[in-house]
Parts: sequence; C-alpha cells; structure tokens
Amino acid sequence: MKSTNFLLNTAAALFLAATLHADPVVYQAVPGASVMKIEGTSTIHDWEVECKLIGGSMELDSNFPLDPSQDAPKELKVTPKVNVIIPVRQLKSGKSMMDTVMHNAMNVETNPTIKYTLLEMTPKGKADNGMKFGTKGTITCNGVTKTNDFDVVMSKVESNKIKVSGVTKCKMTDFKIEPPAPKIALGAIKTADDVKLTFTWVTQEKAAKTP
Repeated sequence: MKSTNFLLNTAAALFLAATLHADPVVYQAVPGASVMKIEGTSTIHDWEVECKLIGGSMELDSNFPLDPSQDAPKELKVTPKVNVIIPVRQLKSGKSMMDTVMHNAMNVETNPTIKYTLLEMTPKGKADNGMKFGTKGTITCNGVTKTNDFDVVMSKVESNKIKVSGVTKCKMTDFKIEPPAPKIALGAIKTADDVKLTFTWVTQEKAAKTP
C-alpha cells in the first residue's frame, strides 16, 4: 500500500513539475521603448536610418535562463517563440527625400512590413548584466525571406520587462532591394550593398486575463 502511494505521489509530482515547466510566459513589445538603426555607406557619405516602432511578441518557458548570477545551460529545453514586426514607413533618416527613395526601393506599397521569426536559440553564457544567446531565424523583407544568424543579449529590465539587444549584417540585394542611386543626382550617388542593423527591443510581460 505504501509502495502504491509512493508511486502515485511521485507520478503526481512529476506531472506537476512538467506542467509548471511547460507553462509559457508571453512578453509583448513596449510601444516607444525600442529602436533599430540601419547603417550603410554611399559614394559621398555614410548614412543611417532609425525605427522607433518595433512590434511583436515572444513566448518564453517559465524557467527561461535570464539570471546572470546562474550558469547558462548547455541548451534550452524549450525554444522561445519570437515574432517581430517593423513597419517600413517607420524607417526614417530625418530627410524626407532620402526616406522616399528608401521606401520606394523597399516597395513599401506591396511589402509594408519587415518580419523576423526565431527558429533556433543556443545559450552562450553571461554578458552585460544578462545572458548571451546565439540565434537563427528568418527575416522577411520586400517579400523575400532569408535565414540569418546573430547573437543577442537578453536581460531583465525591472521585474516584468526583458530587453533584447543585438547586431547583424546583411546585403540589400539579398532581399532583391536595389541599392538606391537617386535620379536627382544622375546616378552619381550610389549606395553600397552592405548594411548593419543594430537593435534594442523592449518587451513587457503580458498581464494575465481576469476571469
């Protein structure tokens, strides 16, 4: 009898632990708290544009490792679900003519958003008061989807917010974007193909629904 009770209690405990481990926590982008910068070069000067509207959400396992005082695990038991959305028209340089050229090159009318979806994430250790992870995901821009690998640093901000920061590089032509050469300059100004993306994305834990 005691043996049966022990087995039942053990099974119940394991089931409860599995349930707690699988319970996801959803974080949503905080309006106005994030920024992405795209930097490039041209034949006359370097240039950059910014976007301060980064939407989307991520779903993390309740035991997701974010405490820099703890050792990072070798691997994640549950890969986070991450989806990021950036409105192309929110990419701004501060110069309306440049913005028009850029938005037209990205075919904003037919492809108004840039989307990112996480595929894989690997712990890499501690960094900048947070934890460093290697990521692999897809970027969809101008109707073209490409796989991209880069590192991110994730850290707690206050008790219910997570900041995700990272840097990656790509080529405009990877997404069938012709590097702009403004007609007003008769093609004398040409933009280089390579660009660097630097971002800080701030998310906040989604409040639980009240019954």
